[in-house]
This record gives sequence, structure tokens and C-alpha cells, in this order.
Amino acid sequence: MNPHDAQSSLDDIRRLQEKTRDEYIRQGFALPYVVASAIGLFISFGSVDLERPWSTVANVVGVIVFVVAGIVQAHRTAVRRKPAAPDVLVFAGWLVGLIVAFGLFRIIGWALFDLPASGLLSQGTFAAAGMAVMYVATVPLIRRAIREIVRQEIGRA
Repeated sequence: MNPHDAQSSLDDIRRLQEKTRDEYIRQGFALPYVVASAIGLFISFGSVDLERPWSTVANVVGVIVFVVAGIVQAHRTAVRRKPAAPDVLVFAGWLVGLIVAFGLFRIIGWALFDLPASGLLSQGTFAAAGMAVMYVATVPLIRRAIREIVRQEIGRA
């Protein structure tokens, strides 16, 4: 093998690695799974104002929808990668941010709606809807953060 062929092979490997990283990011945040996860979060967090046993049923259904969306997404991806510590930190921070957003939306819902008089919208439903929208709206930011983490890992390797 001459040096030109060796360099050409290395260039092909680098190009394919970049394509694999891009595919990992694309498949990890595919729109159908993001929407299904948002619906699961909405159902689960929207159950806080329901009477028992319906609050428990709705919470379990929401968690099941969220988890099944993640499992199906992970099963159908062609590209897999072991999560690194920075990935876990990004996702944990995202979760904390969503929970804080739920609390803030709940406060806003309490301030805006005279709930007993209206009877149409509860604080929990308003907060869950706001959090689900925040979830979908922040996906591009999380996608960018994970893309940077993946690129930095490759740079260190």
C-alpha cells in the first residue's frame, strides 16, 4: 500500500466517523420520539390535580408512554453509543430545568386562573402543558450540547 492509498483510507474513516456521529445525534432526537415523550410527560405531570385513583393511573400511564418511547427509540437506532458522564450531567440538568419550569408554570397558572370559577383548566394541566412545550422547545439546545460532547470525545481520542 502506498502512502496516498493509506491517507485516502484514513480520510474515508474520518468521514465515516463524522457521518456516524451525525446519525447518532439525528436518531437520538427524532421528532416522533420527542413528541411521544412530551405526551408522556404531559400525562404524568398533568395528573397532579386529579383525584385518587385517577392521579395514580394517569401518572403510571404517562411514565409508561415516556419510557416506552425511549425504549423503542433506543431499539430502532442503527447507531449506539455508551453514555458518558457529561451526557448524564446534561440530561440531569435538563430534567431539573423541566421540573423547575413545571413549578413556575404552576405558580403562573395559580395566578392567572380563577380555577373554581372557570372549571376548564387546572394549574396542573396548565403547568404540564407548559412543561411539555418547554421539553420540545429545548430539544435543539440539548441536541447541540450532546453533539459538542461527542465531538470533544473524538478530539480527545
